[in-house]
Amino acid sequence: SLGLARAAMRKQKGIAGQGYLDPQPRYLIVPVALETLAEQLIASIVDPSKGNDTPNLQFIRNLTLVADPRLDASSATAWYLAASPNQIDGILRVYLDGQRQPTIIENTEFKRDVYGYKVRIDFGVGVIDHRALHKNPGA
Repeated sequence: SLGLARAAMRKQKGIAGQGYLDPQPRYLIVPVALETLAEQLIASIVDPSKGNDTPNLQFIRNLTLVADPRLDASSATAWYLAASPNQIDGILRVYLDGQRQPTIIENTEFKRDVYGYKVRIDFGVGVIDHRALHKNPGA
């Protein structure tokens, strides 16, 4: 199933339908319900789903695992592949007014010997190219 997902990603073409983008899967994104299974798959030299010594493919062992509990709310079996952002921008993170560092505001109450701090960072995230991502609905 990972092999089919990789092939589907790599066969994607550009916006005008010309030329292959060939995004290489770099991240395996799973709900926490699949985290242990995904760790076993990535770490294993042999394919844990097979009863013999079938070698696990190198591309699977090179994937970086990302597990997020928010994914469990929509499906405990769906998983995703994502390309490296160095190859294709799929998800973009932007900052308000280009401010990449948090803003720290300090408040001092002299009479009570109290210091207060507020830390804030404003950013947004969005998908800008769906071809950097692939979803498998799971079982």
